[in-house]
Amino acid sequence: MKQNWITAAYYRGGTSKGVFFQAKDLPTTSEEELSKIFLKVIGSPDPNGRQLNGMGGGVSSVSKCVIISPSKREDADVDYNFVQLAVEEPIAEWNNNCGNLSGAVGPYAVNTRIIKPQEGENKIRIYQVNTDKIIHSTFDVKDGIALTEGDYSIAGVSGKASKVRLDYLSPGGSGTGKLLPTGNVIDEIDIEGHGKIKVSIIDAATPLVYILAEDLNLTCAESPDELDLKIKQMEIVQKIRRKCAFIIGLCKSENEASMNTPRIGIVSTPKDYQSLDKSNVKADTYDICTRMFSMGKTHKAIMGTACVNIGVAAAIKGTIPFQVKREDADDLALRVGNPSGIIVAGSVINQDNNTTEAVSAVMYRTFRPLMIGKVLV
Repeated sequence: MKQNWITAAYYRGGTSKGVFFQAKDLPTTSEEELSKIFLKVIGSPDPNGRQLNGMGGGVSSVSKCVIISPSKREDADVDYNFVQLAVEEPIAEWNNNCGNLSGAVGPYAVNTRIIKPQEGENKIRIYQVNTDKIIHSTFDVKDGIALTEGDYSIAGVSGKASKVRLDYLSPGGSGTGKLLPTGNVIDEIDIEGHGKIKVSIIDAATPLVYILAEDLNLTCAESPDELDLKIKQMEIVQKIRRKCAFIIGLCKSENEASMNTPRIGIVSTPKDYQSLDKSNVKADTYDICTRMFSMGKTHKAIMGTACVNIGVAAAIKGTIPFQVKREDADDLALRVGNPSGIIVAGSVINQDNNTTEAVSAVMYRTFRPLMIGKVLV
């Protein structure tokens, strides 16, 4: 079999890492063929769950590939296509965005000269292909290179770096075409082996299903490892996710639901807990507690698109997140407690008796280029 070396870069964006490609460097445009290539690049499938034979790291947050190209759209500078690779199965999913890696897209476009930068603050308009949405990425450039050094820190990433602001324009309906896919802020569904349970399904940046933690006999203060060991609850969570995928039209049957969409999470009122770096997070320092699940496992932090989503969901009157958030929470700066600490999300919502619209959502990330070179396929 012929060996091919493909030009690539390895970037951290937020709490994720991924292999970045320019579309012009890839040997094909076929999603099927590219999926095979990306699985090899990342080291999947790996029944050992470690991806030692590729660039992945055994968890969903570092099992990702990105394709960047100049955009032909008048409202965008670059096109950004995201691919999530399963760790233990030969699955490549093209149906969602990675909000964390979105934070590295603008800097990558500048560093590779897809975009000619200016000194100081730059705003790059990103067309997110998977969700058909526009994201504005604002960050600093110094000496022609996206600035990495700074004084901003995010939960789950050690050290400080330069801030990237991400503005999601009209984020509602990214997966289903509707901010409220069922038309309701809360739905009651029947789950085999559990019974009836209430959920809020919000589609902003990504379709996401919210469950009240207490309804699954959980506190929302558990660590990811503790949650992953609660086999019964984890199975129910996935049953709920698959049923909701069918209800909102993302699949023809529950058995055909993808691993990645919709996302799903539990929420609760703020609780004291210990973050992954062993810091004690006090309930009075944040507004809403959450634990999110990605590709069948508990996320170590919170997915970037889920951060955008919860900022929107908690601002919509009547939803489960709205009901459990702190009463005096600021919708423009919602403090979200997650396993890695506290992250801030914000949104602007227009809501009246007849309509609910997500005007915009914002979050802040950091990034770092880790490697440039070629990957072997």
